[in-house]
Amino acid sequence: MKGRGYTTLTIPQARQLLAEDRHAVLVDTRSPGEYRRGTLAGSVSIPEAELDRRAPLLLRDKTAPVLVFCHTGAHSWRSAQRLAELGYTRVYDVGGYLEWQLAGY
Repeated sequence: MKGRGYTTLTIPQARQLLAEDRHAVLVDTRSPGEYRRGTLAGSVSIPEAELDRRAPLLLRDKTAPVLVFCHTGAHSWRSAQRLAELGYTRVYDVGGYLEWQLAGY
């Protein structure tokens, strides 16, 4: 599904993209405390409130795939949309950490 500047991927689609593109970055937009308690392997922590400040520092290549997730998937779309507004061209909303856990990842 296509949103405003981003695309929504299923978990299998997201895993395939991560496996196929070594430049893809998985971004955890939850709070630092939630990130410390557990996250998806290989993810980078950029809390939603810090996207404007930290994304340019941690996501230097605006053409690389950026896959965004939050806690339940209810807010990741906002972060995906904001990254698109910041000029990232391949932004994907991949749902919530809980969803990934339930799927066995």
